[in-house]
Amino acid sequence: MSAPTYRIVTLGCKLNQADSGALEARLRRLGMRRGTEADAADLLVLNTCTVTGGADKEARQIARRLRRAHPRAVLLVTGCYAERDGEALLRIPGVDHVVGMRDQAGRVEAIAAAALGIAAPPEGPAAGAGPAGGAADLDLGRFGATEACDPSETDRTRAFLKIQDGCDLRCSYCVIPSVRGGSRSLPPEIVLERLARLGAAGYNEVVLTGVNTGDWGTDLRPPQRLHDLLARALVAGTVPRLRLNSLEPRTVTDTIASLMAASDGRLARHLQVPLQSGCDAVLARMRRNYRTADYARALERVRAAVPDAGLGADVIVGFPGESDAEFETTCRFLEASPLAYLHVFSYSARPGTAAAALPGAVPPAAVRERSARLRSIGRTLSLRHRRRFVGRRLPALLLREVRPDGRVRALTDNFIDCGVDPGDAQAGDLFNRLLTIRITGALDDGTLAEMA
Repeated sequence: MSAPTYRIVTLGCKLNQADSGALEARLRRLGMRRGTEADAADLLVLNTCTVTGGADKEARQIARRLRRAHPRAVLLVTGCYAERDGEALLRIPGVDHVVGMRDQAGRVEAIAAAALGIAAPPEGPAAGAGPAGGAADLDLGRFGATEACDPSETDRTRAFLKIQDGCDLRCSYCVIPSVRGGSRSLPPEIVLERLARLGAAGYNEVVLTGVNTGDWGTDLRPPQRLHDLLARALVAGTVPRLRLNSLEPRTVTDTIASLMAASDGRLARHLQVPLQSGCDAVLARMRRNYRTADYARALERVRAAVPDAGLGADVIVGFPGESDAEFETTCRFLEASPLAYLHVFSYSARPGTAAAALPGAVPPAAVRERSARLRSIGRTLSLRHRRRFVGRRLPALLLREVRPDGRVRALTDNFIDCGVDPGDAQAGDLFNRLLTIRITGALDDGTLAEMA
């Protein structure tokens, strides 16, 4: 009899991808195997986002779609939406279980084992737990499993390791602190052990992620800083390349920039630094803890140390009260910035947040127009950044994807997404390899490269 199959559908941010990786490790240790879209899956896991109303709607639609496609499967919904409003998800016909964020991986594993009649392996003690590192009272379940899937058995060649969860900031628009709680850090010994496991499993790049990754260590006793952890991880050298995910502007330090500059590519030359607005008046209404001058200094700090760094930003359009003049201020700030790409989001009122009660809703048509304008600016910034590297050699990780033109998808250390001509090599032989490529063209719709 073949092993029962699972499918995990992940919505939202890289933090959810890290959570899904932990879920997958737990399901695989039950003896389950990942199914394809064509398989009649035994277990469906939908890992949701709730950052916007659109994310909630998408989750409900996908839950219904999964149930129609797999009428006999066990359908389990988890993630941030499940934590915020599990009752709404349980009302969807065909949803069997809803699991919030606390001990997410352990609870999903237990439900899967019971529903499919699989004997769950015993829980061992969490490595590194105890007084050292301040982990005695830490809910390690929120940081997922310690197991690592072999990258050759998954569709990912990069691993996402959650080192921090929750947030102590109180931005007026954000529901995530109420969903994921206060800021908590995975102690350094456990981080280093999990990095070693991922390296041993064959991952050549690990993305360190969290809700507020730059806040790592502030809750530990004694308190530590993210650059302390990075320095230790680089010395350990168990993973060829580390990448930071999103860092709040005030957590982008000179020391992090210096580590990036001195690491010879082992700490990827890339940061995503959320901006949200390029207008100080809007930032004040958002209750962000910086202003545009602070943000500009954070970017310059990195560019001064690492001139070729790829820098990205999140921007929210249509925040309550955003006037035409305030929006134009944001546009001018972005156009003058060294950013390489933008992620543009339309404001969405979230239940219980301070911004939901603010007056001055921006008309939907204006939001759409402004979003299109910012995405156009983002395309211009991206093309400008990528053109700088035409003819140059860059280190890149070859991903597990072959594009329709036969090129292998690759990601450079400074976050340029390329299609690489494999030359005489078989595309499959290049997957999950760190190689040097040469950028041959930067086009509106993509970047071309060849093996160097």
